[in-house]
Amino acid sequence: MDPEEEIRALELEGPVAVIGDIHGRADLLGKLFKKLGKSMPVVFVGDLIDRGPSAFDVVELLMARGAQGVRGNHEEWFRRWCEGRGFQGDALHRAFGAKATLASYGIEVDGKLGERFVEIPPAHRRFFREMPLVLDLTVSGTAYWVIHAGIHRSTSVEPGLDPEEVVTWLIENEPYDLLWSAGHLEDARKVDRKVIFGHTPHLKPGSTSRAIAIDTGCGTWEKGKLTAVILPEEKFVSVS
Repeated sequence: MDPEEEIRALELEGPVAVIGDIHGRADLLGKLFKKLGKSMPVVFVGDLIDRGPSAFDVVELLMARGAQGVRGNHEEWFRRWCEGRGFQGDALHRAFGAKATLASYGIEVDGKLGERFVEIPPAHRRFFREMPLVLDLTVSGTAYWVIHAGIHRSTSVEPGLDPEEVVTWLIENEPYDLLWSAGHLEDARKVDRKVIFGHTPHLKPGSTSRAIAIDTGCGTWEKGKLTAVILPEEKFVSVS
């Protein structure tokens, strides 16, 4: 992949809310927005869809808010399908949860899904198509990486790389890891700035000198919470 296409720079003045994995829970997203107020800029860390019942409404809420962010592994099948590159059949596995997303768009899984992406509103297809892999986020002068799966000790990185080169190297060589590599907060690899990530659910959000973890099981666990980190003060706000 081309880093110039997959890294988007975004510079904002705080406070800014970065929201963890939503997984089709528009009810919790609406509740979180009420806590955040109407004017705070919103960034998302991916996995907006699947599992939960209201992916369509999640996208509507985020677009109305003017939210920006990165794609997660759960956006990959949807994005590819909406671009006419075929439907990833294993996305329908119960644990993955694509069937719930399709249902929220009024699409029943009753045969081949091939060209049925034309039933997805064009604005939604564009929203997914424009999601980068990495967000180069600066809030009130402090820089962060927003990467869905984060960067962990288990992430495949060439030995001896300068910390400032790691993100670009991964986009060019192991982009899969930026979407799929599982790891907890204590496993975060040191790079040139803090990495804000989701993907791996945590019982509660947390921050270290290397990373900020904000997936707290929304749409994945029955009692999961939806969490945002408010930057630059790194205050956590959760709803359940």
